[in-house]
Amino acid sequence: MSRAHPFDLVGGALSEAWFGEVDAAVAAAGCDPADRLAFQRLEPVQRVLGELRPPDAEAPGAVVEEYATLLFVVYHYHRAGARSFALDRGALERALASDEPAAPPALPPVRAGLAPCYVQLPERWFWARIAETTPPEPLDGLFVAETAGARELLVLAVLGLRPEREGFSQIVVSAPREDVAGAGQLVRRPLFAPVLEGGERAGVRSIVSEAELLHLAHLALAQIAR
Repeated sequence: MSRAHPFDLVGGALSEAWFGEVDAAVAAAGCDPADRLAFQRLEPVQRVLGELRPPDAEAPGAVVEEYATLLFVVYHYHRAGARSFALDRGALERALASDEPAAPPALPPVRAGLAPCYVQLPERWFWARIAETTPPEPLDGLFVAETAGARELLVLAVLGLRPEREGFSQIVVSAPREDVAGAGQLVRRPLFAPVLEGGERAGVRSIVSEAELLHLAHLALAQIAR
């Protein structure tokens, strides 16, 4: 059975016409769709955000921002042709093994043109929590997009994606390209060492910081670019 794709969940809730409406709104406003704030202000985006709010309550700003970021990456993913890459576990294991020195050099910047895309990770291999009080969930993959001027990379990690669930959890982190390239200087060693009970025996990996998520995205994109 093939794995579910997060775009099928999000895109299924949005009509094909919605993407055209956003295109039209971008043209009418004369704005850069890669400008996250300008994108969020567009009428079709505001309309969907309003539909996502509970009818009898005001959604917290952080929740609205999470939804807005998801719409941003999904729009750009769709606009770029819905490019997805599935990473081979063996190749990624070799990449991790080659990046284990105590003081590794910073990786080169992510090659332009790879984002936006979705990178599907080996199933149930990487685990993370969206908050300290929530249970760990497996990472399905990473949406990667560029913000205005391609100066910054935006990574949206998809967690807990499974057939019986009508959604998924997400972690969002963004950074200038040069910070993404140097994120490997700020991560734990050994790389992505498990923090789950029994994790080492199970052979899983853990993501415990924004730097680790950025470094994973960089390693993954480097594999795709090879």
